[in-house]
Amino acid sequence: MKYRLSALFFFVTVSIIAQQTTTVNYLNTPLSEAFADLEKTFNVKFSFNSEIVNNRAITFNLSEATLDEILINIEEQLFLKFKKESNRYYTVKLVKKQLTDTQELDEVLIEEYITSGISNDKDDASVSISPEKLGILPGLTEPDVLQSIQLIPGVQSPSETASDLFIRGGTPDQNLILWDGIKMYHTGHFFGTISAFNPYITDQIKLYKSGTKAKYGGRIAGVIDIESDKTIPKSTEGGFGFNMTHTDAFIKAPLNKKTAVLFSARRSITDVFDTETFRNLSKRVFQETKISNGNKVFGDDEVTTTNDLFYFTDFTAKVIVNPNEKNALEVSSLYTKNKLDYGFLIEAFEEASQDKLDIVNQGISLNWKHDFNASFSHNFNAYYSNFDLEYVGTNSISGELDNQLDKHNSIKDFGMAYNLDWNLSETSSIGLGYQFSSNQVKYKLIYEAPDSPEDNFVKSSIETNNITHALYFDHQYKLDKKWFVNTGLRANYFSVINKFYIEPRLQLSTNLNPFLKFKVSGERLHQSVSEVLEFNTREFGLENQVWVLSDGEEIPILKSTQLTTGFVFSKNGWGIDYEMYYKKANGLTTLGFDRIEDFFFKGKSNVFGIDFLVKKKIQNYRTWLSYSLINNDFEFEAINDGKKFPGNTDITHNFVWSHTYEWNHFNVSLGWNIRTGIPFTKATGIQDTPDGAEIVFESTNSSRLPNYHRLDVSTTYTFNISKKSNWKGKLGLSLLNIYNRENMLSRTYEIRQSTQNSEDELREINKTSLGLTPNMVFRVEF
Repeated sequence: MKYRLSALFFFVTVSIIAQQTTTVNYLNTPLSEAFADLEKTFNVKFSFNSEIVNNRAITFNLSEATLDEILINIEEQLFLKFKKESNRYYTVKLVKKQLTDTQELDEVLIEEYITSGISNDKDDASVSISPEKLGILPGLTEPDVLQSIQLIPGVQSPSETASDLFIRGGTPDQNLILWDGIKMYHTGHFFGTISAFNPYITDQIKLYKSGTKAKYGGRIAGVIDIESDKTIPKSTEGGFGFNMTHTDAFIKAPLNKKTAVLFSARRSITDVFDTETFRNLSKRVFQETKISNGNKVFGDDEVTTTNDLFYFTDFTAKVIVNPNEKNALEVSSLYTKNKLDYGFLIEAFEEASQDKLDIVNQGISLNWKHDFNASFSHNFNAYYSNFDLEYVGTNSISGELDNQLDKHNSIKDFGMAYNLDWNLSETSSIGLGYQFSSNQVKYKLIYEAPDSPEDNFVKSSIETNNITHALYFDHQYKLDKKWFVNTGLRANYFSVINKFYIEPRLQLSTNLNPFLKFKVSGERLHQSVSEVLEFNTREFGLENQVWVLSDGEEIPILKSTQLTTGFVFSKNGWGIDYEMYYKKANGLTTLGFDRIEDFFFKGKSNVFGIDFLVKKKIQNYRTWLSYSLINNDFEFEAINDGKKFPGNTDITHNFVWSHTYEWNHFNVSLGWNIRTGIPFTKATGIQDTPDGAEIVFESTNSSRLPNYHRLDVSTTYTFNISKKSNWKGKLGLSLLNIYNRENMLSRTYEIRQSTQNSEDELREINKTSLGLTPNMVFRVEF
């Protein structure tokens, strides 16, 4: 009944919008700022290529003018053409009379890569995402920063989480994630189901799957560069809202014409309200862990919960200072926290257990940009990032045992960078710089069992600090607006192993005709800090990854080489993007795949893949279809007799078909995802050994889980709260996994004592996906 009432409330909300007018006073105002101002004033969205607004400004005054009157003035000054696609969305294009060189017609432009707010950068291999302009996406009522990226071909999340992003065969720890220049080591809330970045203060997200610029280093997979809002508003702006997992608020206030402050906060409501959304997420996250089954030995054991606390929160604060036209200064800070305290008691056995987990990631950065002139500028960045994980698990039975496991993992990362950008001419530019970082990584595992002292252990890392020095150089060359070549070189020095590594980068593209562009890129990458599995907290079942620092021997430096080629086609509303790539990685480290080991295995991987996207826009309707093929082979000398085997998250085929439609102030999106099940190592039985019973396995990752498929839908309704339209509201409803498909996400095995007798038996442990999960959102912005 509550869902019916919620749906009724959602669909009967009505808003009568009068014809709006406003007074504008533009004096050499950048076009990008004017667009942002009009979008907020009239609740509209402009879709355009970034080149349209670069280095362009407008000057005119209008009193009590409508949006149409303002757009006519902009069209006349800058030779633009606005096309009204719907009541809210406008596309912006250059008109032909501005073209002074027929070669401009040779540029292949895709204004929207997938939907509004997601675009291809014409001058590099990145995909840009603007949460403020982002169109509605399947299953999302709000623009989650990391979940939005998963709709891009080549980016997958086998675990159905926001933060576990596997980019072209790489693992999440192999992605460089920056927030205002701060390196992030923990990017999810509630064990990855929600990203730790507030989308409402995020200005732009840049994703690199290949063709990475030389200024980015330290990781071998993708780059996710997140920038928060950096403009100074004319008046105070803000917003607040809530959904079925958390509530948030943000405010952006000008102190004067040259200074502004920005603050945002989010906190879960799960420790106050028990919603259906949270219950479903909890069932998915805690399944087959101590928290879900209470460490029961027998199915009819009565378990009493003694502690049940969980919450997450994040805060950001930023100061923006633009003292003059040539200088911009930003100081940004971020704090995220996840806290869990859970305990239970089985009175029949007088068994008590408690698990405490605290995860904190915080950082601060300083960014200063100075333009010497129109062609020459520099940028200075300094940051400090601190990640800290503390876990304490206790288990006691009166008179029999009293065990405790402590786990600590921390990273202290300080760095600075100085970059120069120089436009030598209209066709040539260079970028060069120096980067320094000091990275201290520690982990410690302590197990104390007073009743079984032979089981006690202490395992910890040597307190080592890795100093990295890096020099980089990029050169961009454009010829007749047809050819684009970016060559780069990066040199890294890692003090922890006292070695230099050279990383060449190359990106080339050419317009074969007005509708078709060919592209190719190659790059070499290195990584000194990564995550490995640890099995000592396996009974807890969560957060069993540990950050470790390479030592050149037991844990080698990760190395990756990637080659990519493809083409882009754009004509008559159709867009096609095709890429084929080969990637080789060395230095992979693990403690085991199908069994627990106490030493590290070292290996390599070879990845071949294809990413394909086709999209079509018909007035207010958009549809896009993406397909990814990946063949990810691992090879470890001490595993699987040294033979190749599929990687743990090798999703051979991944198919996504999405649709969006806008009608007045309603937006609806529907998306279907089907993919190959991930590999697993099948167990065939149990055998007795001198060390006890062991599981007998088939070849490593020689079996696959059933295919995965899911259908999601979301809808939003926007409305004006005030007559002047400076207060706006939004209602949203989403349903994940509409037909309640039970998808298998993982399969493992363990030996358990039989409930019928004292003999050991093999138990299969299956973790499944989210079932039918609703969510609702209500927001107000001003």
